[in-house]
Amino acid sequence: MSLNVLNDEEKNVLLQLSYFDIPPRSAPHGISLIEFWKTVMRDPKNGGEARRAALSEFFNDPEKYENSNLADVKLKDYTNNNPNMDGESESGFVGYAWEDNQGNAATVFRGSEDMMDPEHFKTDWVSNMEAGIGVQIQQQREADQFYRNTVKEMGGEILILGHSKGGNLASYVFVNNLEDKMSAYVINGAPIFWPDLNAEQKEALKSDRFSFIAYEGDFVHELGFAPYVDLKVKIKQEKTSDPFYPHYETSVNFIDGGFEETKSGEIDTYTEFLTNGVQFSIVQKVNQLQPEIQLAYMIKDATIIFIHLVKKGLEVLAKQIADLTVGVYMKVKGVTTLVINELKNFFDSLKQKVRSIVVKGLIRAFGAGFPVQPYLKVDLARLKYYESRLEYIKRKTKRINNRIDSLYWKADLFDLDNIIRADLLTTFHNRINNNIRYLNTTFELIQRTETFLNKKAMAIQ
Repeated sequence: MSLNVLNDEEKNVLLQLSYFDIPPRSAPHGISLIEFWKTVMRDPKNGGEARRAALSEFFNDPEKYENSNLADVKLKDYTNNNPNMDGESESGFVGYAWEDNQGNAATVFRGSEDMMDPEHFKTDWVSNMEAGIGVQIQQQREADQFYRNTVKEMGGEILILGHSKGGNLASYVFVNNLEDKMSAYVINGAPIFWPDLNAEQKEALKSDRFSFIAYEGDFVHELGFAPYVDLKVKIKQEKTSDPFYPHYETSVNFIDGGFEETKSGEIDTYTEFLTNGVQFSIVQKVNQLQPEIQLAYMIKDATIIFIHLVKKGLEVLAKQIADLTVGVYMKVKGVTTLVINELKNFFDSLKQKVRSIVVKGLIRAFGAGFPVQPYLKVDLARLKYYESRLEYIKRKTKRINNRIDSLYWKADLFDLDNIIRADLLTTFHNRINNNIRYLNTTFELIQRTETFLNKKAMAIQ
């Protein structure tokens, strides 16, 4: 039995297990799948009720587990970069690497976790929209590094799996390592940004090496342009009050290791991603968060999308996002005409700022720089002093930028405008670096010229 012949149910088991935390000291290399399961079950809150119930049924049936392709699978490596998990970062990335006794490997990436938890909202949900519109996020980089460090150099076949945001990470790793002997399997994945892919990557996503499975009613796979959906799977409960239910890995039935009922995949549209993405953000957060912060979170998501669409030159689509957001505000009781106008002006002003930075560059956007003097008077010692001062300013500005970035997800409508303005006004590292290079070059040229002239003067004497 080996990892290269897993059926759909067995792959689903690995995806479910990726949502269980295990302390690093309890996850030694070589621990078996059943030992891993017994360890993570000691925490009654670990993994969630639905996964615990589904996996208990699998592992508690001796014949089912022992006769499966997972019986000889062992843990090769594990990284958990959630806050307070003692990882190398606090990005929220979680990855598992499994291996069998034939040299084959499987890497599994965890998806987004509970958005009601502020830590998970900060690490997972804020970056979900960014990844969906082509912004490279830290979790993608860490997923690729995890793959390269753990299984890339193994001699057997490699399988990359991911659910939800983990599906986006799996897709990212897949398209950036096409030369490897690798295949990928994604359930209800957040699509990778299609316009940024080259022709080879697009064809690979449509090939037999890449499987993209979507459950009927799932919203996440529709948050992008995904013309590579292979199968749509019928869920257990067609009617449910939980909008997340169709998204869970546990919401389908299996027969003899395969999905109970499927049909061919359908092509989703990129425009639907824009409207559905914001509408999902609105619906979920308005239904579950306190009224005073519902609209602020919605504005945050809409603003992220709006900024990056304008930067990419997709201003028609950016306007759709702005109009949709304004339309939602207009339907909220108690919101005055003044607030609606402020919101419209906010998007108009934001578009001008982003366009100004992209087209004119930072120097033109924030002034012409230092005034030109009618003559140049150079003191070499002062040049080195100015260079050191600029280095100090650059370090201090970087610290301020990091603090500003941490405020984004907490901002309400009016504060957000001020945060963006502050962010833009402190984004001039290139300008500082140019000045530092200028001072260094000037110092070296003048010093070299002085030395040359002194030698000439000595020769004349």
